[in-house]
Parts: sequence; C-alpha cells; structure tokens
Amino acid sequence: MRLVNVETLKLEEFFDDTIPPYAILSHTWGNDSEEVSFRDVEEGKIEKSGIRPIKFEGCCKQAKMDNLLYVWIDTCCIDKANSVELGEAINSMFQWYRRASICYTYLSDVSANENPRDSTSKFFLSRWFERGWTLQELLAPKKLCFYNSEWCYLGTKSEMSVIIEKITGIPRPFILGIAELRDASVAQRMSWAAKRVTKRKEDIAYCLLGIFGVMMPMIYGEGNQAFSRLQQEIMREARDDSILAWGLNLIGSTAGNSTEVIPGGVLATAPSDFLNCGDIVSREQYNTPRNAFSISGGSLRAQLPLLTNSAGETFGLLKCGLTHNTKQVVGIPLSVAMPKMPSDEYIRPLGRFSVLLPKATSDNLTKLIYIRKECHSKAPTAINRQYWFYVEESVETDLELIDVEPRARWHKDNAMIATVTESDSNVTQRTSTRFRHKREGSLDFVVVLEFEVQKSQMQARCHVMISSRDTPLKNIAQKFIYMRQEVFGKQSASNGILNLYVALRQELVAAQPMFVVRLTTVPSSPKTTVNATFELQQLDLKLELVTRLREEDKIRLEAKGLHQQMEKEMTRLQPMKSQLEVVEEK
Repeated sequence: MRLVNVETLKLEEFFDDTIPPYAILSHTWGNDSEEVSFRDVEEGKIEKSGIRPIKFEGCCKQAKMDNLLYVWIDTCCIDKANSVELGEAINSMFQWYRRASICYTYLSDVSANENPRDSTSKFFLSRWFERGWTLQELLAPKKLCFYNSEWCYLGTKSEMSVIIEKITGIPRPFILGIAELRDASVAQRMSWAAKRVTKRKEDIAYCLLGIFGVMMPMIYGEGNQAFSRLQQEIMREARDDSILAWGLNLIGSTAGNSTEVIPGGVLATAPSDFLNCGDIVSREQYNTPRNAFSISGGSLRAQLPLLTNSAGETFGLLKCGLTHNTKQVVGIPLSVAMPKMPSDEYIRPLGRFSVLLPKATSDNLTKLIYIRKECHSKAPTAINRQYWFYVEESVETDLELIDVEPRARWHKDNAMIATVTESDSNVTQRTSTRFRHKREGSLDFVVVLEFEVQKSQMQARCHVMISSRDTPLKNIAQKFIYMRQEVFGKQSASNGILNLYVALRQELVAAQPMFVVRLTTVPSSPKTTVNATFELQQLDLKLELVTRLREEDKIRLEAKGLHQQMEKEMTRLQPMKSQLEVVEEK
C-alpha cells in the first residue's frame, strides 16, 4: 500500500502490519487538471510545484491538522498502468477505507454558503451520493468527515446520519457501523447501489466487492459480465435467497398482458434491478444447507418450493420477504423450458416481475430444479408490455404528488405510474400529474408525462405547466392536445415560489425500461412558464368564439335559404299577379 507523506509529498510503500496511521480521501473525480496522478507524485512534480490542486492540498493540510503524517488518495497512490496492482487495489479498497484513522469526504459541488441540513441545499444533490465507488467509501470508514468545495468542515457521518439515510435510503445502523453489512440481505445491499452510476460498466460490479466481502479478478472489457460474475461469487460465499429477488414489483402485478414467454436470465443485469428491495430481509437460513445455489453447465441449481396460481403462472418461493410482513415471501417467475416434455429445467421469463406471495406451506412441492443462466439472444419487441414512470421523491422542492389523470394508472403507495402498449402497436399515451407546494395558496405544478412507441422504439417526454388549485386536472388532461403548439415541450416552470425543472431518466429494472421522473429546483426562472388555467380560459374563449361564428354562419345560411325560398315563391306567384292585374283592368 502506497501512502503520500504530507511533509515530503513523496510516496512511501508499506506492507501489512507496518502500515502507519493514515487519513484517506473520498471524492468524485474531476477534470485531469484537478487531479494529481501517480506519475505527478512519482516524478516530483507536486513537490516542486508551488501551486497544487485544492483537493490534494486540502487533504494533506487537514491530515497535518489531525496529526497524521500520511494520506491515501486514489488518484495518485495507485499505478493504474499496472493491471495487477490495480486489481489488488480494487479488491483491497474497502479494507483500506475501513482501516483509515479518518476519511475526508470532499464535496466539490457544495459551496461554502450551503447549509447541509437544509433539504434544498446542494449537499442533498451532491454527485458524491450518486457514484458507485462512494457507496463503500460511505460505509467502510469508522470515522468520516464531510468538507465543502473550500475545505470547510460540514460534519461527520454520525452527526448527519439522519440526513444521509434520507438521501441514500440506507438504514442508520449500517451508516453508523452499529450493524454489520452482512446483517443486511444481499437484495437490500444491492438496492443501496440501485441508483448509483459508474463511468465504466464493469465498475458497477467492482465497486461492490467490499460491500459483499468477496474478491475477484478485474477484466476490463467484459462489460455486463462483471456483474454476473459478482453474483456468482456472492452465491459461493453466502446462502441468501434474496440474490434472486431482483425485479420485485411491490404492486402485485406480475407482468403486462403478454402471453408470449421470452426466456430471460436467472441473474440480475445490474443493481438497478434491485430498486424495490430496500426492505427485503432473509428468513430461515439457519436450517438451509450452505451452497444450495450453484451454477454449472449453464444453469443454476436450486431447491425451491413451487407455486402455480389460478392463471397458470409458476413461481419459485424464496426464503426472503419484507421486513414487517412475515406472512409473505418473494416469488420469482418461472416457466418450464420445454412445456410439452416432462423436465426439471426452467427459465425465468423476460418481462415478468417477482412478486410477494404467501410463504410456502406443506402444500407447495419443494423441487430440485435447474434454471437457465443466460437470457435468450433474441431481443424482445414491445409486445403487450407494461412500462412505468417512477416519481422520485423530491426533498428539495417540498412538492407532493396529489393527483393523476387517469387515476387508474397511479400506484400511489409506490409513487409509480403505469402505461401499457398493445402488441406491435404504435401508440402515444399521456398521463397528467399534479404537484402541490406546502405553502397555502400557491399555484400547482402540472406535469404531463408522454410515452410513445413507434415501430417498437419507445421514448418518453414531459410537458411542465402551472395551474390554479381549483382547475380540475381532468379538464387539463382532456384539453391538453388542443392547446397552443408553444405549450408543448417545456421542461421547466415557475409558480413564483420555486423554479422547477423536470427531467426524465430511463433505467432498466428487471430487464424492463422504467422512466424516473426527477423534480429539481433551478436558480433562475424559465423564460416562459405555461399556465394551464390561462390556456384553458383561452381555449374556452376560442370555443365560444367558434360557437358564435358557427351560429352566425347558421343564421346567414338560414337567411339565405329564406331569401331563396321567397324568390321562388315570388316567381310562382308572378303569373297569378299578372292575371289579377288583367281582371282588375276589366
């Protein structure tokens, strides 16, 4: 392990028991000009330079103030050109953070005038809470201190644990180190990384090695296979059914209307597949033989109770479920690989969700089965599939989702909105949502979520407006398409209290696309804010004008018809008039 001597600014190497007390840096990587590389320190450029990047300089300075002679910084203490050394460092990194005397977390996107305890502060939105690598950097250190962009102290993770729990969804006992990470189920730990991202695909697996206490070689270039290898390593180390609980739908629906069975893989494709597993705990593992799951010959070997429901769907019942509901367990969807032949080989169908079901009883047959590991090579088309909008909780805006139109699409308890496409159809569906601020009398925000499928290609967009509180959402939804063209496509609006920006992000959850709706505040108001109430008033005026014009046209036509009828009558009466004149002359 190499450490930077804060006095000499040179690297020194230590082994095992000879490692001295040191501070360790946690941060998000910036531009090359902001980082100090291994070569910079090795060649003495930092030692000779009078001006050093604030991140490096601040870390060394703070360590001196804490009476520590050494610091570890990932940008300059690892020779990344050496693949063997890089692999060893990644496998050891969790322990390095755990052994550090103190961890300095430098938040480059949090300014000096921010109050981190304010839910609208940049602290809540810091990139540090969104990166994959920083998850272990949060959980591993025994002591962690936060600093802003100017190296001003913000607080320790112990002091700010309530805020951190709110931001990350990680229970406080794990943040504080009171509970061991192994006490959390595999699915729960995966859920902590569900919304985190890494620059390289492989790193979303490598950054979790320490969280699960496993080791494996680094193979950059393997892509998503890295996450598959991670899950297999976890299975070798721990007997925990929840590793198969990915793709959990808490609403209860197992899938869309599709009757076609498309083979999928038995393992998750990414941590995002575990998004809904934050409250999943393992159960009754003490009497289960270790290594009950094993993968060989392209299949996962498992002994599971099987349940077939009234719709003919088969589920494998896992020994895991929600924390506060001991009567239910997670059931994973299964389908016989060869339906017309007796077989113990199953597939996990693509597009079907795991669900909560009554726990296994003596009536449920426990069977040794083999579930195919790899997914089908053929990409599925958008056939009878259900897609979701997930409305992300917005702490900074103080907005509450209070209404959805059509209401049948709103799954309120899970902050999700469903949309369904028919088989091979081109379709555009719109769902109107209303968000309300806590301040009395404030204008509401209306966000129209638009989902479109064209030739099996899907996309989502949103249209943001404001409206008065007494404007029915149903009226807005019904008349939205008749509004002015300039109304469409606005992603921001201001109601005079806050400036709102709405972004959509597509994520893959259980091999199904889901669109995350994120509401954030922006410092300046948009050039144009669409007022749906005003737009409806304009539409009503136009409708009234059109109605009057039509009535006038109708009156004109009637008058013209009467005039023509009168002329015909005059023409018909003309001979009679002539005869009358002759009689009168006599």
